[in-house]
Amino acid sequence: MKARKDIELICDRPLLNPIPKNGKLYKQDGAYTLKRKEGNNEVHKVYDLNDMKDTIIQIVCKLEKIFPPSFFDSMEHLIIHLAHEAILGGPVQYRWMYLYERKLGSIKRTIRNKARIEGSIVESYLVNELANYCSLYFKSTIETRHNREPRNFAPEHLSFSSIDSRLSVFVFPSQRLFAKGGTRRLMDDQELHKVHTYILLNCVEVHPYVYMFDEVAREEYSNEPNEPLQSLRDRYFADWFQKHVMMESDESTSHLKVIARRPSRHVKSHKGYFVNGYKFHTQRHNDGHITNNCGVCVRGTAYNDEESDYYGLLDEVLEVDYLGSGRCIVVVFKCTWFDNVRGVKVNKNKLVDIKPKSRLQINDPFVLASQVEQVYYTPYPAVTKDTKDWWAVIKTKPRGIYEVSKSVSEVFEDEKMEDEHFFQIDERFEYTNEVSNNERMLLVTDGEFRESDTDTIEERTQEEEEEFQEFEDTEDDEEVDLSGHCSDSDEDELDS
Repeated sequence: MKARKDIELICDRPLLNPIPKNGKLYKQDGAYTLKRKEGNNEVHKVYDLNDMKDTIIQIVCKLEKIFPPSFFDSMEHLIIHLAHEAILGGPVQYRWMYLYERKLGSIKRTIRNKARIEGSIVESYLVNELANYCSLYFKSTIETRHNREPRNFAPEHLSFSSIDSRLSVFVFPSQRLFAKGGTRRLMDDQELHKVHTYILLNCVEVHPYVYMFDEVAREEYSNEPNEPLQSLRDRYFADWFQKHVMMESDESTSHLKVIARRPSRHVKSHKGYFVNGYKFHTQRHNDGHITNNCGVCVRGTAYNDEESDYYGLLDEVLEVDYLGSGRCIVVVFKCTWFDNVRGVKVNKNKLVDIKPKSRLQINDPFVLASQVEQVYYTPYPAVTKDTKDWWAVIKTKPRGIYEVSKSVSEVFEDEKMEDEHFFQIDERFEYTNEVSNNERMLLVTDGEFRESDTDTIEERTQEEEEEFQEFEDTEDDEEVDLSGHCSDSDEDELDS
């Protein structure tokens, strides 16, 4: 900023003068750019860059008349090549060297003996590799780079009671953004009913009772014949489930009594939470941050040809407490959802776009934290008719978590294929020397054991021995010159 003030006093360049605003000075946006942006910024054409390539030399010569020779070093000479470099390479973000410079910087910091630079680098690299290798054999209680707590780590909440230990909603891994943070507030009757009903309908252990309710719902609520089944669930399932479970005396359903009762009206609200390998922030907490951690995505149950996921913004993180022994807390996200019909589309590049002004008008803001994935939204750099009111959706993946598809372990036999054995990594097996040909051999495929016929194995063994004997006979007939592949000691042994 001081240099801009000096330019304002010395040079007549109003485009470079700082702009005063609210008692502070701001730099003006550049008049040129290598890619199209919003506003009136001009876009460089190739002929513009060719003109700059010729005129920059004249500008440097004029500067040499003003400034002393000591002012011109490699940085001032670099501007001569910038125009030519932009013509060949285009925007700089696709060809910059920050990654390699960062690596070289970390290597330079390992130098301790400047008289032996290369040796110092090699020594530090070997020490790092050996320490990394030896740490594999340390006890699990010793923290190393292999067992340190990963980013956005969420520990499992193991239950201390036998009543609710089998309920999955209470033990899902999650962690507060701030351990001692959070504010307590009261939920009204409508919020309490919606939260409790949503938790019940999405609890795995309660699913059998949901099917039972669907079978008897039309009979018990016959006065509402035209009401959709989903609406009956939202209105009556919580009360029906509580009566049904509390009246049963079977011990197998005693663990459901904790969740059958309504949760406490007092909930704790947080600014953020760690769950599913992500770090979530609420919209209010995310304001003013460069990063965007308030975008959420929930996978839909019914997919169309293109897209059916629900996208939204995180408004509040609630810890819903059920009255029971042990930790009976369910983490719930309260979100604002975009309209998944009129506000979500898939463009020609198969990328998802959302319209931020189109909001879902259904009063169903709650979702379990375990069901949420993180996304972020970014506007298009070039505003056109098709992208004026739309944001692009960027789906992220948590660090250190990978989606591994199940390997196909079945190998189909082909008549044209030679008699070879193919095994997956998890299908390999070893034989000890104690196993004889007369004993039965077990082949492991897909976790099941299949007994192979002993006679078939003996026939294959005899055929392999005959083929090996024929191969040895052909090797004896051929003379192979190995003189060029033996060491001196091997030649002496061969002569003797």
